[in-house]
This record gives sequence, C-alpha cells and structure tokens, in this order.
Amino acid sequence: MNLRPGDVVLIEIRFHQALGSKVRPAVVVLDSEDDDFVGAPITSRARHAEFDLVISEWQSAGLNVPSVGRLHKPGVLSKAEILRPLGRLSEADLDKFFELLCRAYCLKRRQA
Repeated sequence: MNLRPGDVVLIEIRFHQALGSKVRPAVVVLDSEDDDFVGAPITSRARHAEFDLVISEWQSAGLNVPSVGRLHKPGVLSKAEILRPLGRLSEADLDKFFELLCRAYCLKRRQA
C-alpha cells in the first residue's frame, strides 16, 4: 500500500508500555514505500499548540468531528495496523500541513 503525505487513515495503535491498543485516525507525513510510515495523530481535543493543524475541512478528510493533527508528535506506524483509509486533507489544509511541518522540522543551520 502506497500512502501520500496528507492521507488520513484509521489505525490501531498498540501500547508499548501496557497491554492493549487504541483505534485512532492519523495523517500520513511520510511513506518510504516499506512496511511502515510516519504518521501524526489526529485528535478531536483542540490543544492549540504551535504545531497543531486545525483541519478545517474535516468531513472531506473522512473525520466524524472537528479535529486537529498533532504534527509535532509523529510516530513510525505499521501499515499492517491500518484498518482503512478515511480520506485526504483538502488542498487548503494540505498547504497548512506542509507549512507547519516545515516550521517544525526545517531548521536552518545556526552559526556557532
């Protein structure tokens, strides 16, 4: 399965320090075309952190409620745990997605 940045999937996330798992939506950040991908969690609880992506067109992304992508909390996730694709960020939300990712991770080299 090939994923594109901005795809939204429903995934079962297994707990590492406890038994069990949780089904959550996630937005794809990077797919290097192997068994895993980098995804950022999506939540319905707005926290207003600097790198939160408020998903304006949440219905077209396949989400049931207004949601926020936590772009500063990415994780490596297994494609085998994807339950189903939900949708894709709209063009406007995708523009904000890339802008926030770059603001968070495109660090300029600092003079020492």
